[in-house]
Amino acid sequence: MAKRTVAELAIGVLWAIGACAQAFDTLRHSETFYSDMADLAWIQPARLLIEEVFLPNSVAVTVLVVVFQAAVAIAILTRSAAVGPALVAGGVFSVVGALTASYVATVSYLILAAIHFRLAKARTKAQTVPVAR
Repeated sequence: MAKRTVAELAIGVLWAIGACAQAFDTLRHSETFYSDMADLAWIQPARLLIEEVFLPNSVAVTVLVVVFQAAVAIAILTRSAAVGPALVAGGVFSVVGALTASYVATVSYLILAAIHFRLAKARTKAQTVPVAR
């Protein structure tokens, strides 16, 4: 199996684990989760967004996150035509995560975003077939 395929599947499993964790843990403790997130956010506008939008709507936001993460996991793990767009969406989600996280988590999210974008770029290159003249 190609390294790219293994990496994509690992990312898909990571999204599936995230969706399950959000559904079975964060959903039950969503207010505490977003309150803690606000306390750790080091970018002031992100802290305000979390306090003003996420926290008052913590259950709805968590449900949306679960649906998003599950959709990304399914798209990647089924190896459908949606793998590339799912990788890009996951990368964007990771960038947003970086903006709403602590200093340490920001670095982790940015690394994860870079992996997503690199895999999406490699997938696009692999699918591009040169036109014969």
